[in-house]
Amino acid sequence: MGQKVYIEKTWVTGETCLYPITNQIEYLQAKKYITKIRTNFIQKLQEEGYEITYEKDEIDDNTICLIMDDTAICKEQIDISEYKKRFDQKIKEGAGSNFHYPYSLRIPDYFNHPFFPAVFKNELTNGGEDKFLIEEQQQLDIIKSFYEQYHKNPKYQHALDCSIFQQYLETPSKYNTYLRVLVAASGDILGASLKYSARTTKSDTSGLLEQVFLNPDSKYFLNAKKMFNYYSGGENISFCQPRYSEEKTKILKEHGIDPTNPKVPEEVFDVCKNIMENCHREIGVLCGIDFMLNKEDNHWYYLENQAFPAIEEWAQTKGISIPSSHNIKGYLKYLELELEPRKEALTLFANKKKNQVKVKQPNKKN
Repeated sequence: MGQKVYIEKTWVTGETCLYPITNQIEYLQAKKYITKIRTNFIQKLQEEGYEITYEKDEIDDNTICLIMDDTAICKEQIDISEYKKRFDQKIKEGAGSNFHYPYSLRIPDYFNHPFFPAVFKNELTNGGEDKFLIEEQQQLDIIKSFYEQYHKNPKYQHALDCSIFQQYLETPSKYNTYLRVLVAASGDILGASLKYSARTTKSDTSGLLEQVFLNPDSKYFLNAKKMFNYYSGGENISFCQPRYSEEKTKILKEHGIDPTNPKVPEEVFDVCKNIMENCHREIGVLCGIDFMLNKEDNHWYYLENQAFPAIEEWAQTKGISIPSSHNIKGYLKYLELELEPRKEALTLFANKKKNQVKVKQPNKKN
């Protein structure tokens, strides 16, 4: 019997397609194409000996999930903020001794034990939305006043429940930077790059909490700096590039990475390997894990993981051009290409399991 693989039915049919296709005919055509390419992908897996299951109650310790398994932590119905806390705890427990994570407190706990500076962030949002720097008690008093008034209000309750105050990390470069590592469930690195962008401040306040705290016309205006801890619309320094510009060489050196032979830092590699080996059921067969180097103590801090990571890091190691996702045709080609690193990650995981079984088998006596 081959490696057992759990696949969500909605993934096969394209129900989880996130592309904003508003035209109904184009949407149905896209779903049909997604279903076709993913069904063919699964058939090839079966031909190679993989055992496929679509039933969640058949997931066991010998099963690898093609994508994230959201039943792996909680069986009962709990809200997303509680699920997030349990998931984060699982990651921390499995990451090993080299794991560093920005000190974080939920809103009520932070009110009792404040520290400055702190990043106030809504964990429900992506990129730079609903993230801003809190530097003084007066700003905290304003947030506390709003929280006491609105934390039970249906419009804001979910966002506030999923918001935290987090240790501010200072990068060693003049840029906002973070390291993206693409990792297989086996612990093998499929690609890595250091991303950087200028430290600019955007003026828009599109986030729900930004409209409250960063709007000058708001009663609760904080006059706070909007945070962009993560790279957004910047540059990418692939670890498989043959040479780098003077600027990129400088940035790599500032992060302790040799530009003549760039490698994932040992501290990062150890954390990635431990997370994937101990949490692959929750995360799935392929994951993008992000880290930031903290200038203060020179440690790499885990930021977050992506169950549906962009595959640029993998494609760059193969010399493959990524299709543009700015149109439907390009997006569908990208989804088809995205199956290849998942297949590679699945193969690495299955082979590792086979080798582990061989090692455990006792030698036969003559």
